[in-house]
This record gives sequence, structure tokens and C-alpha cells, in this order.
Amino acid sequence: MLRFFRSSSSIVIIVVFLIGVATWAHHVLGETTVNPSALYGAFMFRMLDGWLAGIPELQMWSGLIFFLLAAFLLIFVNNRLHLIDKISYLPALSYVLLIGGVPEIHLLNPVVIATILLIASFIILSGSFESEQLSYSYFFVPVLISTAMFFCQYMYVYMLAVWITIVLWRPGYWREWIFSILGFSLPLFFAFSWFYLVDDDCTRIGDLFGEIFSIQQVAPSFSIPSIVFFGLGIMAVIVTFGHMLRYLGSKKIIVRNRYHVLFLFALITIGLMVAVPGIIPFAWYLLAFPMSFITANYLATVKSIRWGAIVLSVLFAGVMAVQAIFLSTE
Repeated sequence: MLRFFRSSSSIVIIVVFLIGVATWAHHVLGETTVNPSALYGAFMFRMLDGWLAGIPELQMWSGLIFFLLAAFLLIFVNNRLHLIDKISYLPALSYVLLIGGVPEIHLLNPVVIATILLIASFIILSGSFESEQLSYSYFFVPVLISTAMFFCQYMYVYMLAVWITIVLWRPGYWREWIFSILGFSLPLFFAFSWFYLVDDDCTRIGDLFGEIFSIQQVAPSFSIPSIVFFGLGIMAVIVTFGHMLRYLGSKKIIVRNRYHVLFLFALITIGLMVAVPGIIPFAWYLLAFPMSFITANYLATVKSIRWGAIVLSVLFAGVMAVQAIFLSTE
């Protein structure tokens, strides 16, 4: 099985797509759950959720589309940034499996949309390492992060990744600090302008964010199988992380720097989950992004096919077990 998923055949991407759809089978075959995540979504997500209100099936399919888009965007990330040496669909497969084992978060939610913008931010931010020239990446990345904040208000914490990157890898480019502040401010300026034109009240956006941050975050209840799968996914990443460190030792500096930014995203996400426990379930979409590359790197480069097959089989078995239990209880 591992040899098949290691290949660059176009059949693999079709199989990954079908696996992704199959992980949402509990919604397709069972009763579609009304989306509870609008409770903490920022105003753009609330607007989208309002358009889909009363049509839970459309909410479910929209969530599935955003989930698959995030997964397959990881293939583009790898092809663009060469995090794994060859063309590989393993990052998308890893993401599908890590998310697929937690059915309770298979809903249209603000974090899955914000994850797509975060992945795009990573692509642009990592591209800044390709040149020693002044980079406008530090303008466009904050624009995306600020936009993501209109879906999930906590996304502003990823500005830390931008500023830490400047401090560690671009200390002589002081103008990039100015770019980052201007980029983060631009979507906010447009939002203020919009509310001023529509409501004649430019403070409305502040009131909306204040209302959202004052809401007590309520996490959905989890079944024991999903909790076990959380631990299984984290264990798989820990097991493969040692291999990742050895792998990075032989890579070019630019590739190592890109992985360092990926690890930085993971640490910020963990910090966010600790600071806001109510967002932990849906923040799994964010954390699965760097975790997918750690797992995929192991599956793609480990010399022992047997050990790689064991890790992949455990993930597959975990997803299948959770899905079977979830369907049997509906």
C-alpha cells in the first residue's frame, strides 16, 4: 500500500480524493448536523453561515469542499517549495487521514477556511527565502492573515510567525517590518470603510470583534474513539519527527528554513489551543497542516518500507475504526 501512495501516478490523487469524501460518510449517509461553530466565527464567516442557514446539507458539502481544498493545496505547497524531494501526494493523504479520524469537526467552520489562507501565507512567506532582495512577501502574508481573521478572529496570532521570521532570518531588512504592519492594516482599513459606508459607523467592526471575543467558547463533545485517534495522530507525528530531523540535516539551508517556519506555525497553533481551549477541536485543522508534512516526509523517505507501511496502516485502521463506530451509533 505504501508503494502505491509513494508513486506520482494520477490515480493516487483520485484515491486520496475518494478517501477524503469517504471520511465524511457519516454526514452523507446519516443525519446532517447543524453547524454550531458560528458561535465563535468572525463576521465574514457569520455572513457565509447566514446565507447557508436552514440548508444543513449545503453546509456539510461546503465544509467538505473547503476541507478537500486545504488537503490538495498541500500538494501544491510541496511541488512549489520542494519540502519532499519528489512529486508526492502523501501530504494530502496525511491531512485527509488526520482530519478524517475526528468526525465531530466535519462541519463547515471558520477554522477550515482560515486554514486555506494560512497555507497560502506559508507558501508566500517561504518564498521570501529564495532571494536576498527586499521582499514584498512580508506585505502580502499579513494581508492574508488579516483576512483570515475575518473568518476566525484568533488568526492574528500568526503575525508572530511573520515577525519572528524577520528577526531570525531577515534582520537587516527593517522596511519589511513596515510592510508587515501596512499589510495587516489594509484589510482592516477596507472593513472600517465598508461599515462606515453601509452603517455610517466605522466602529461597528470593533463592536463585532468585541462581541465575538466576549463569547464563552464551547467545544463540541467528543466520543472516546475520536479522543483516542487524537492521541494516535500525535503519537504518529512524534514517532516520525526524529526521522524528520535526520532528513533535514542533509538538505539545503533554504529547505531547512521552510521547515523551521512550518514548525513555528505548529508551535503557535499549540499555544493558541492552550490559550483558548474552546477552539481546540477545530484548531486540529490548523495543526494538521504542519503535522501532515512531518508524517508525509517519513512515509516518502523512510528506507524501511515495512515501518512506513506500519505507520500508514495504523492511521488507516484508526480512521476506519472511528468511522465505523460513529456510523453505528447514529
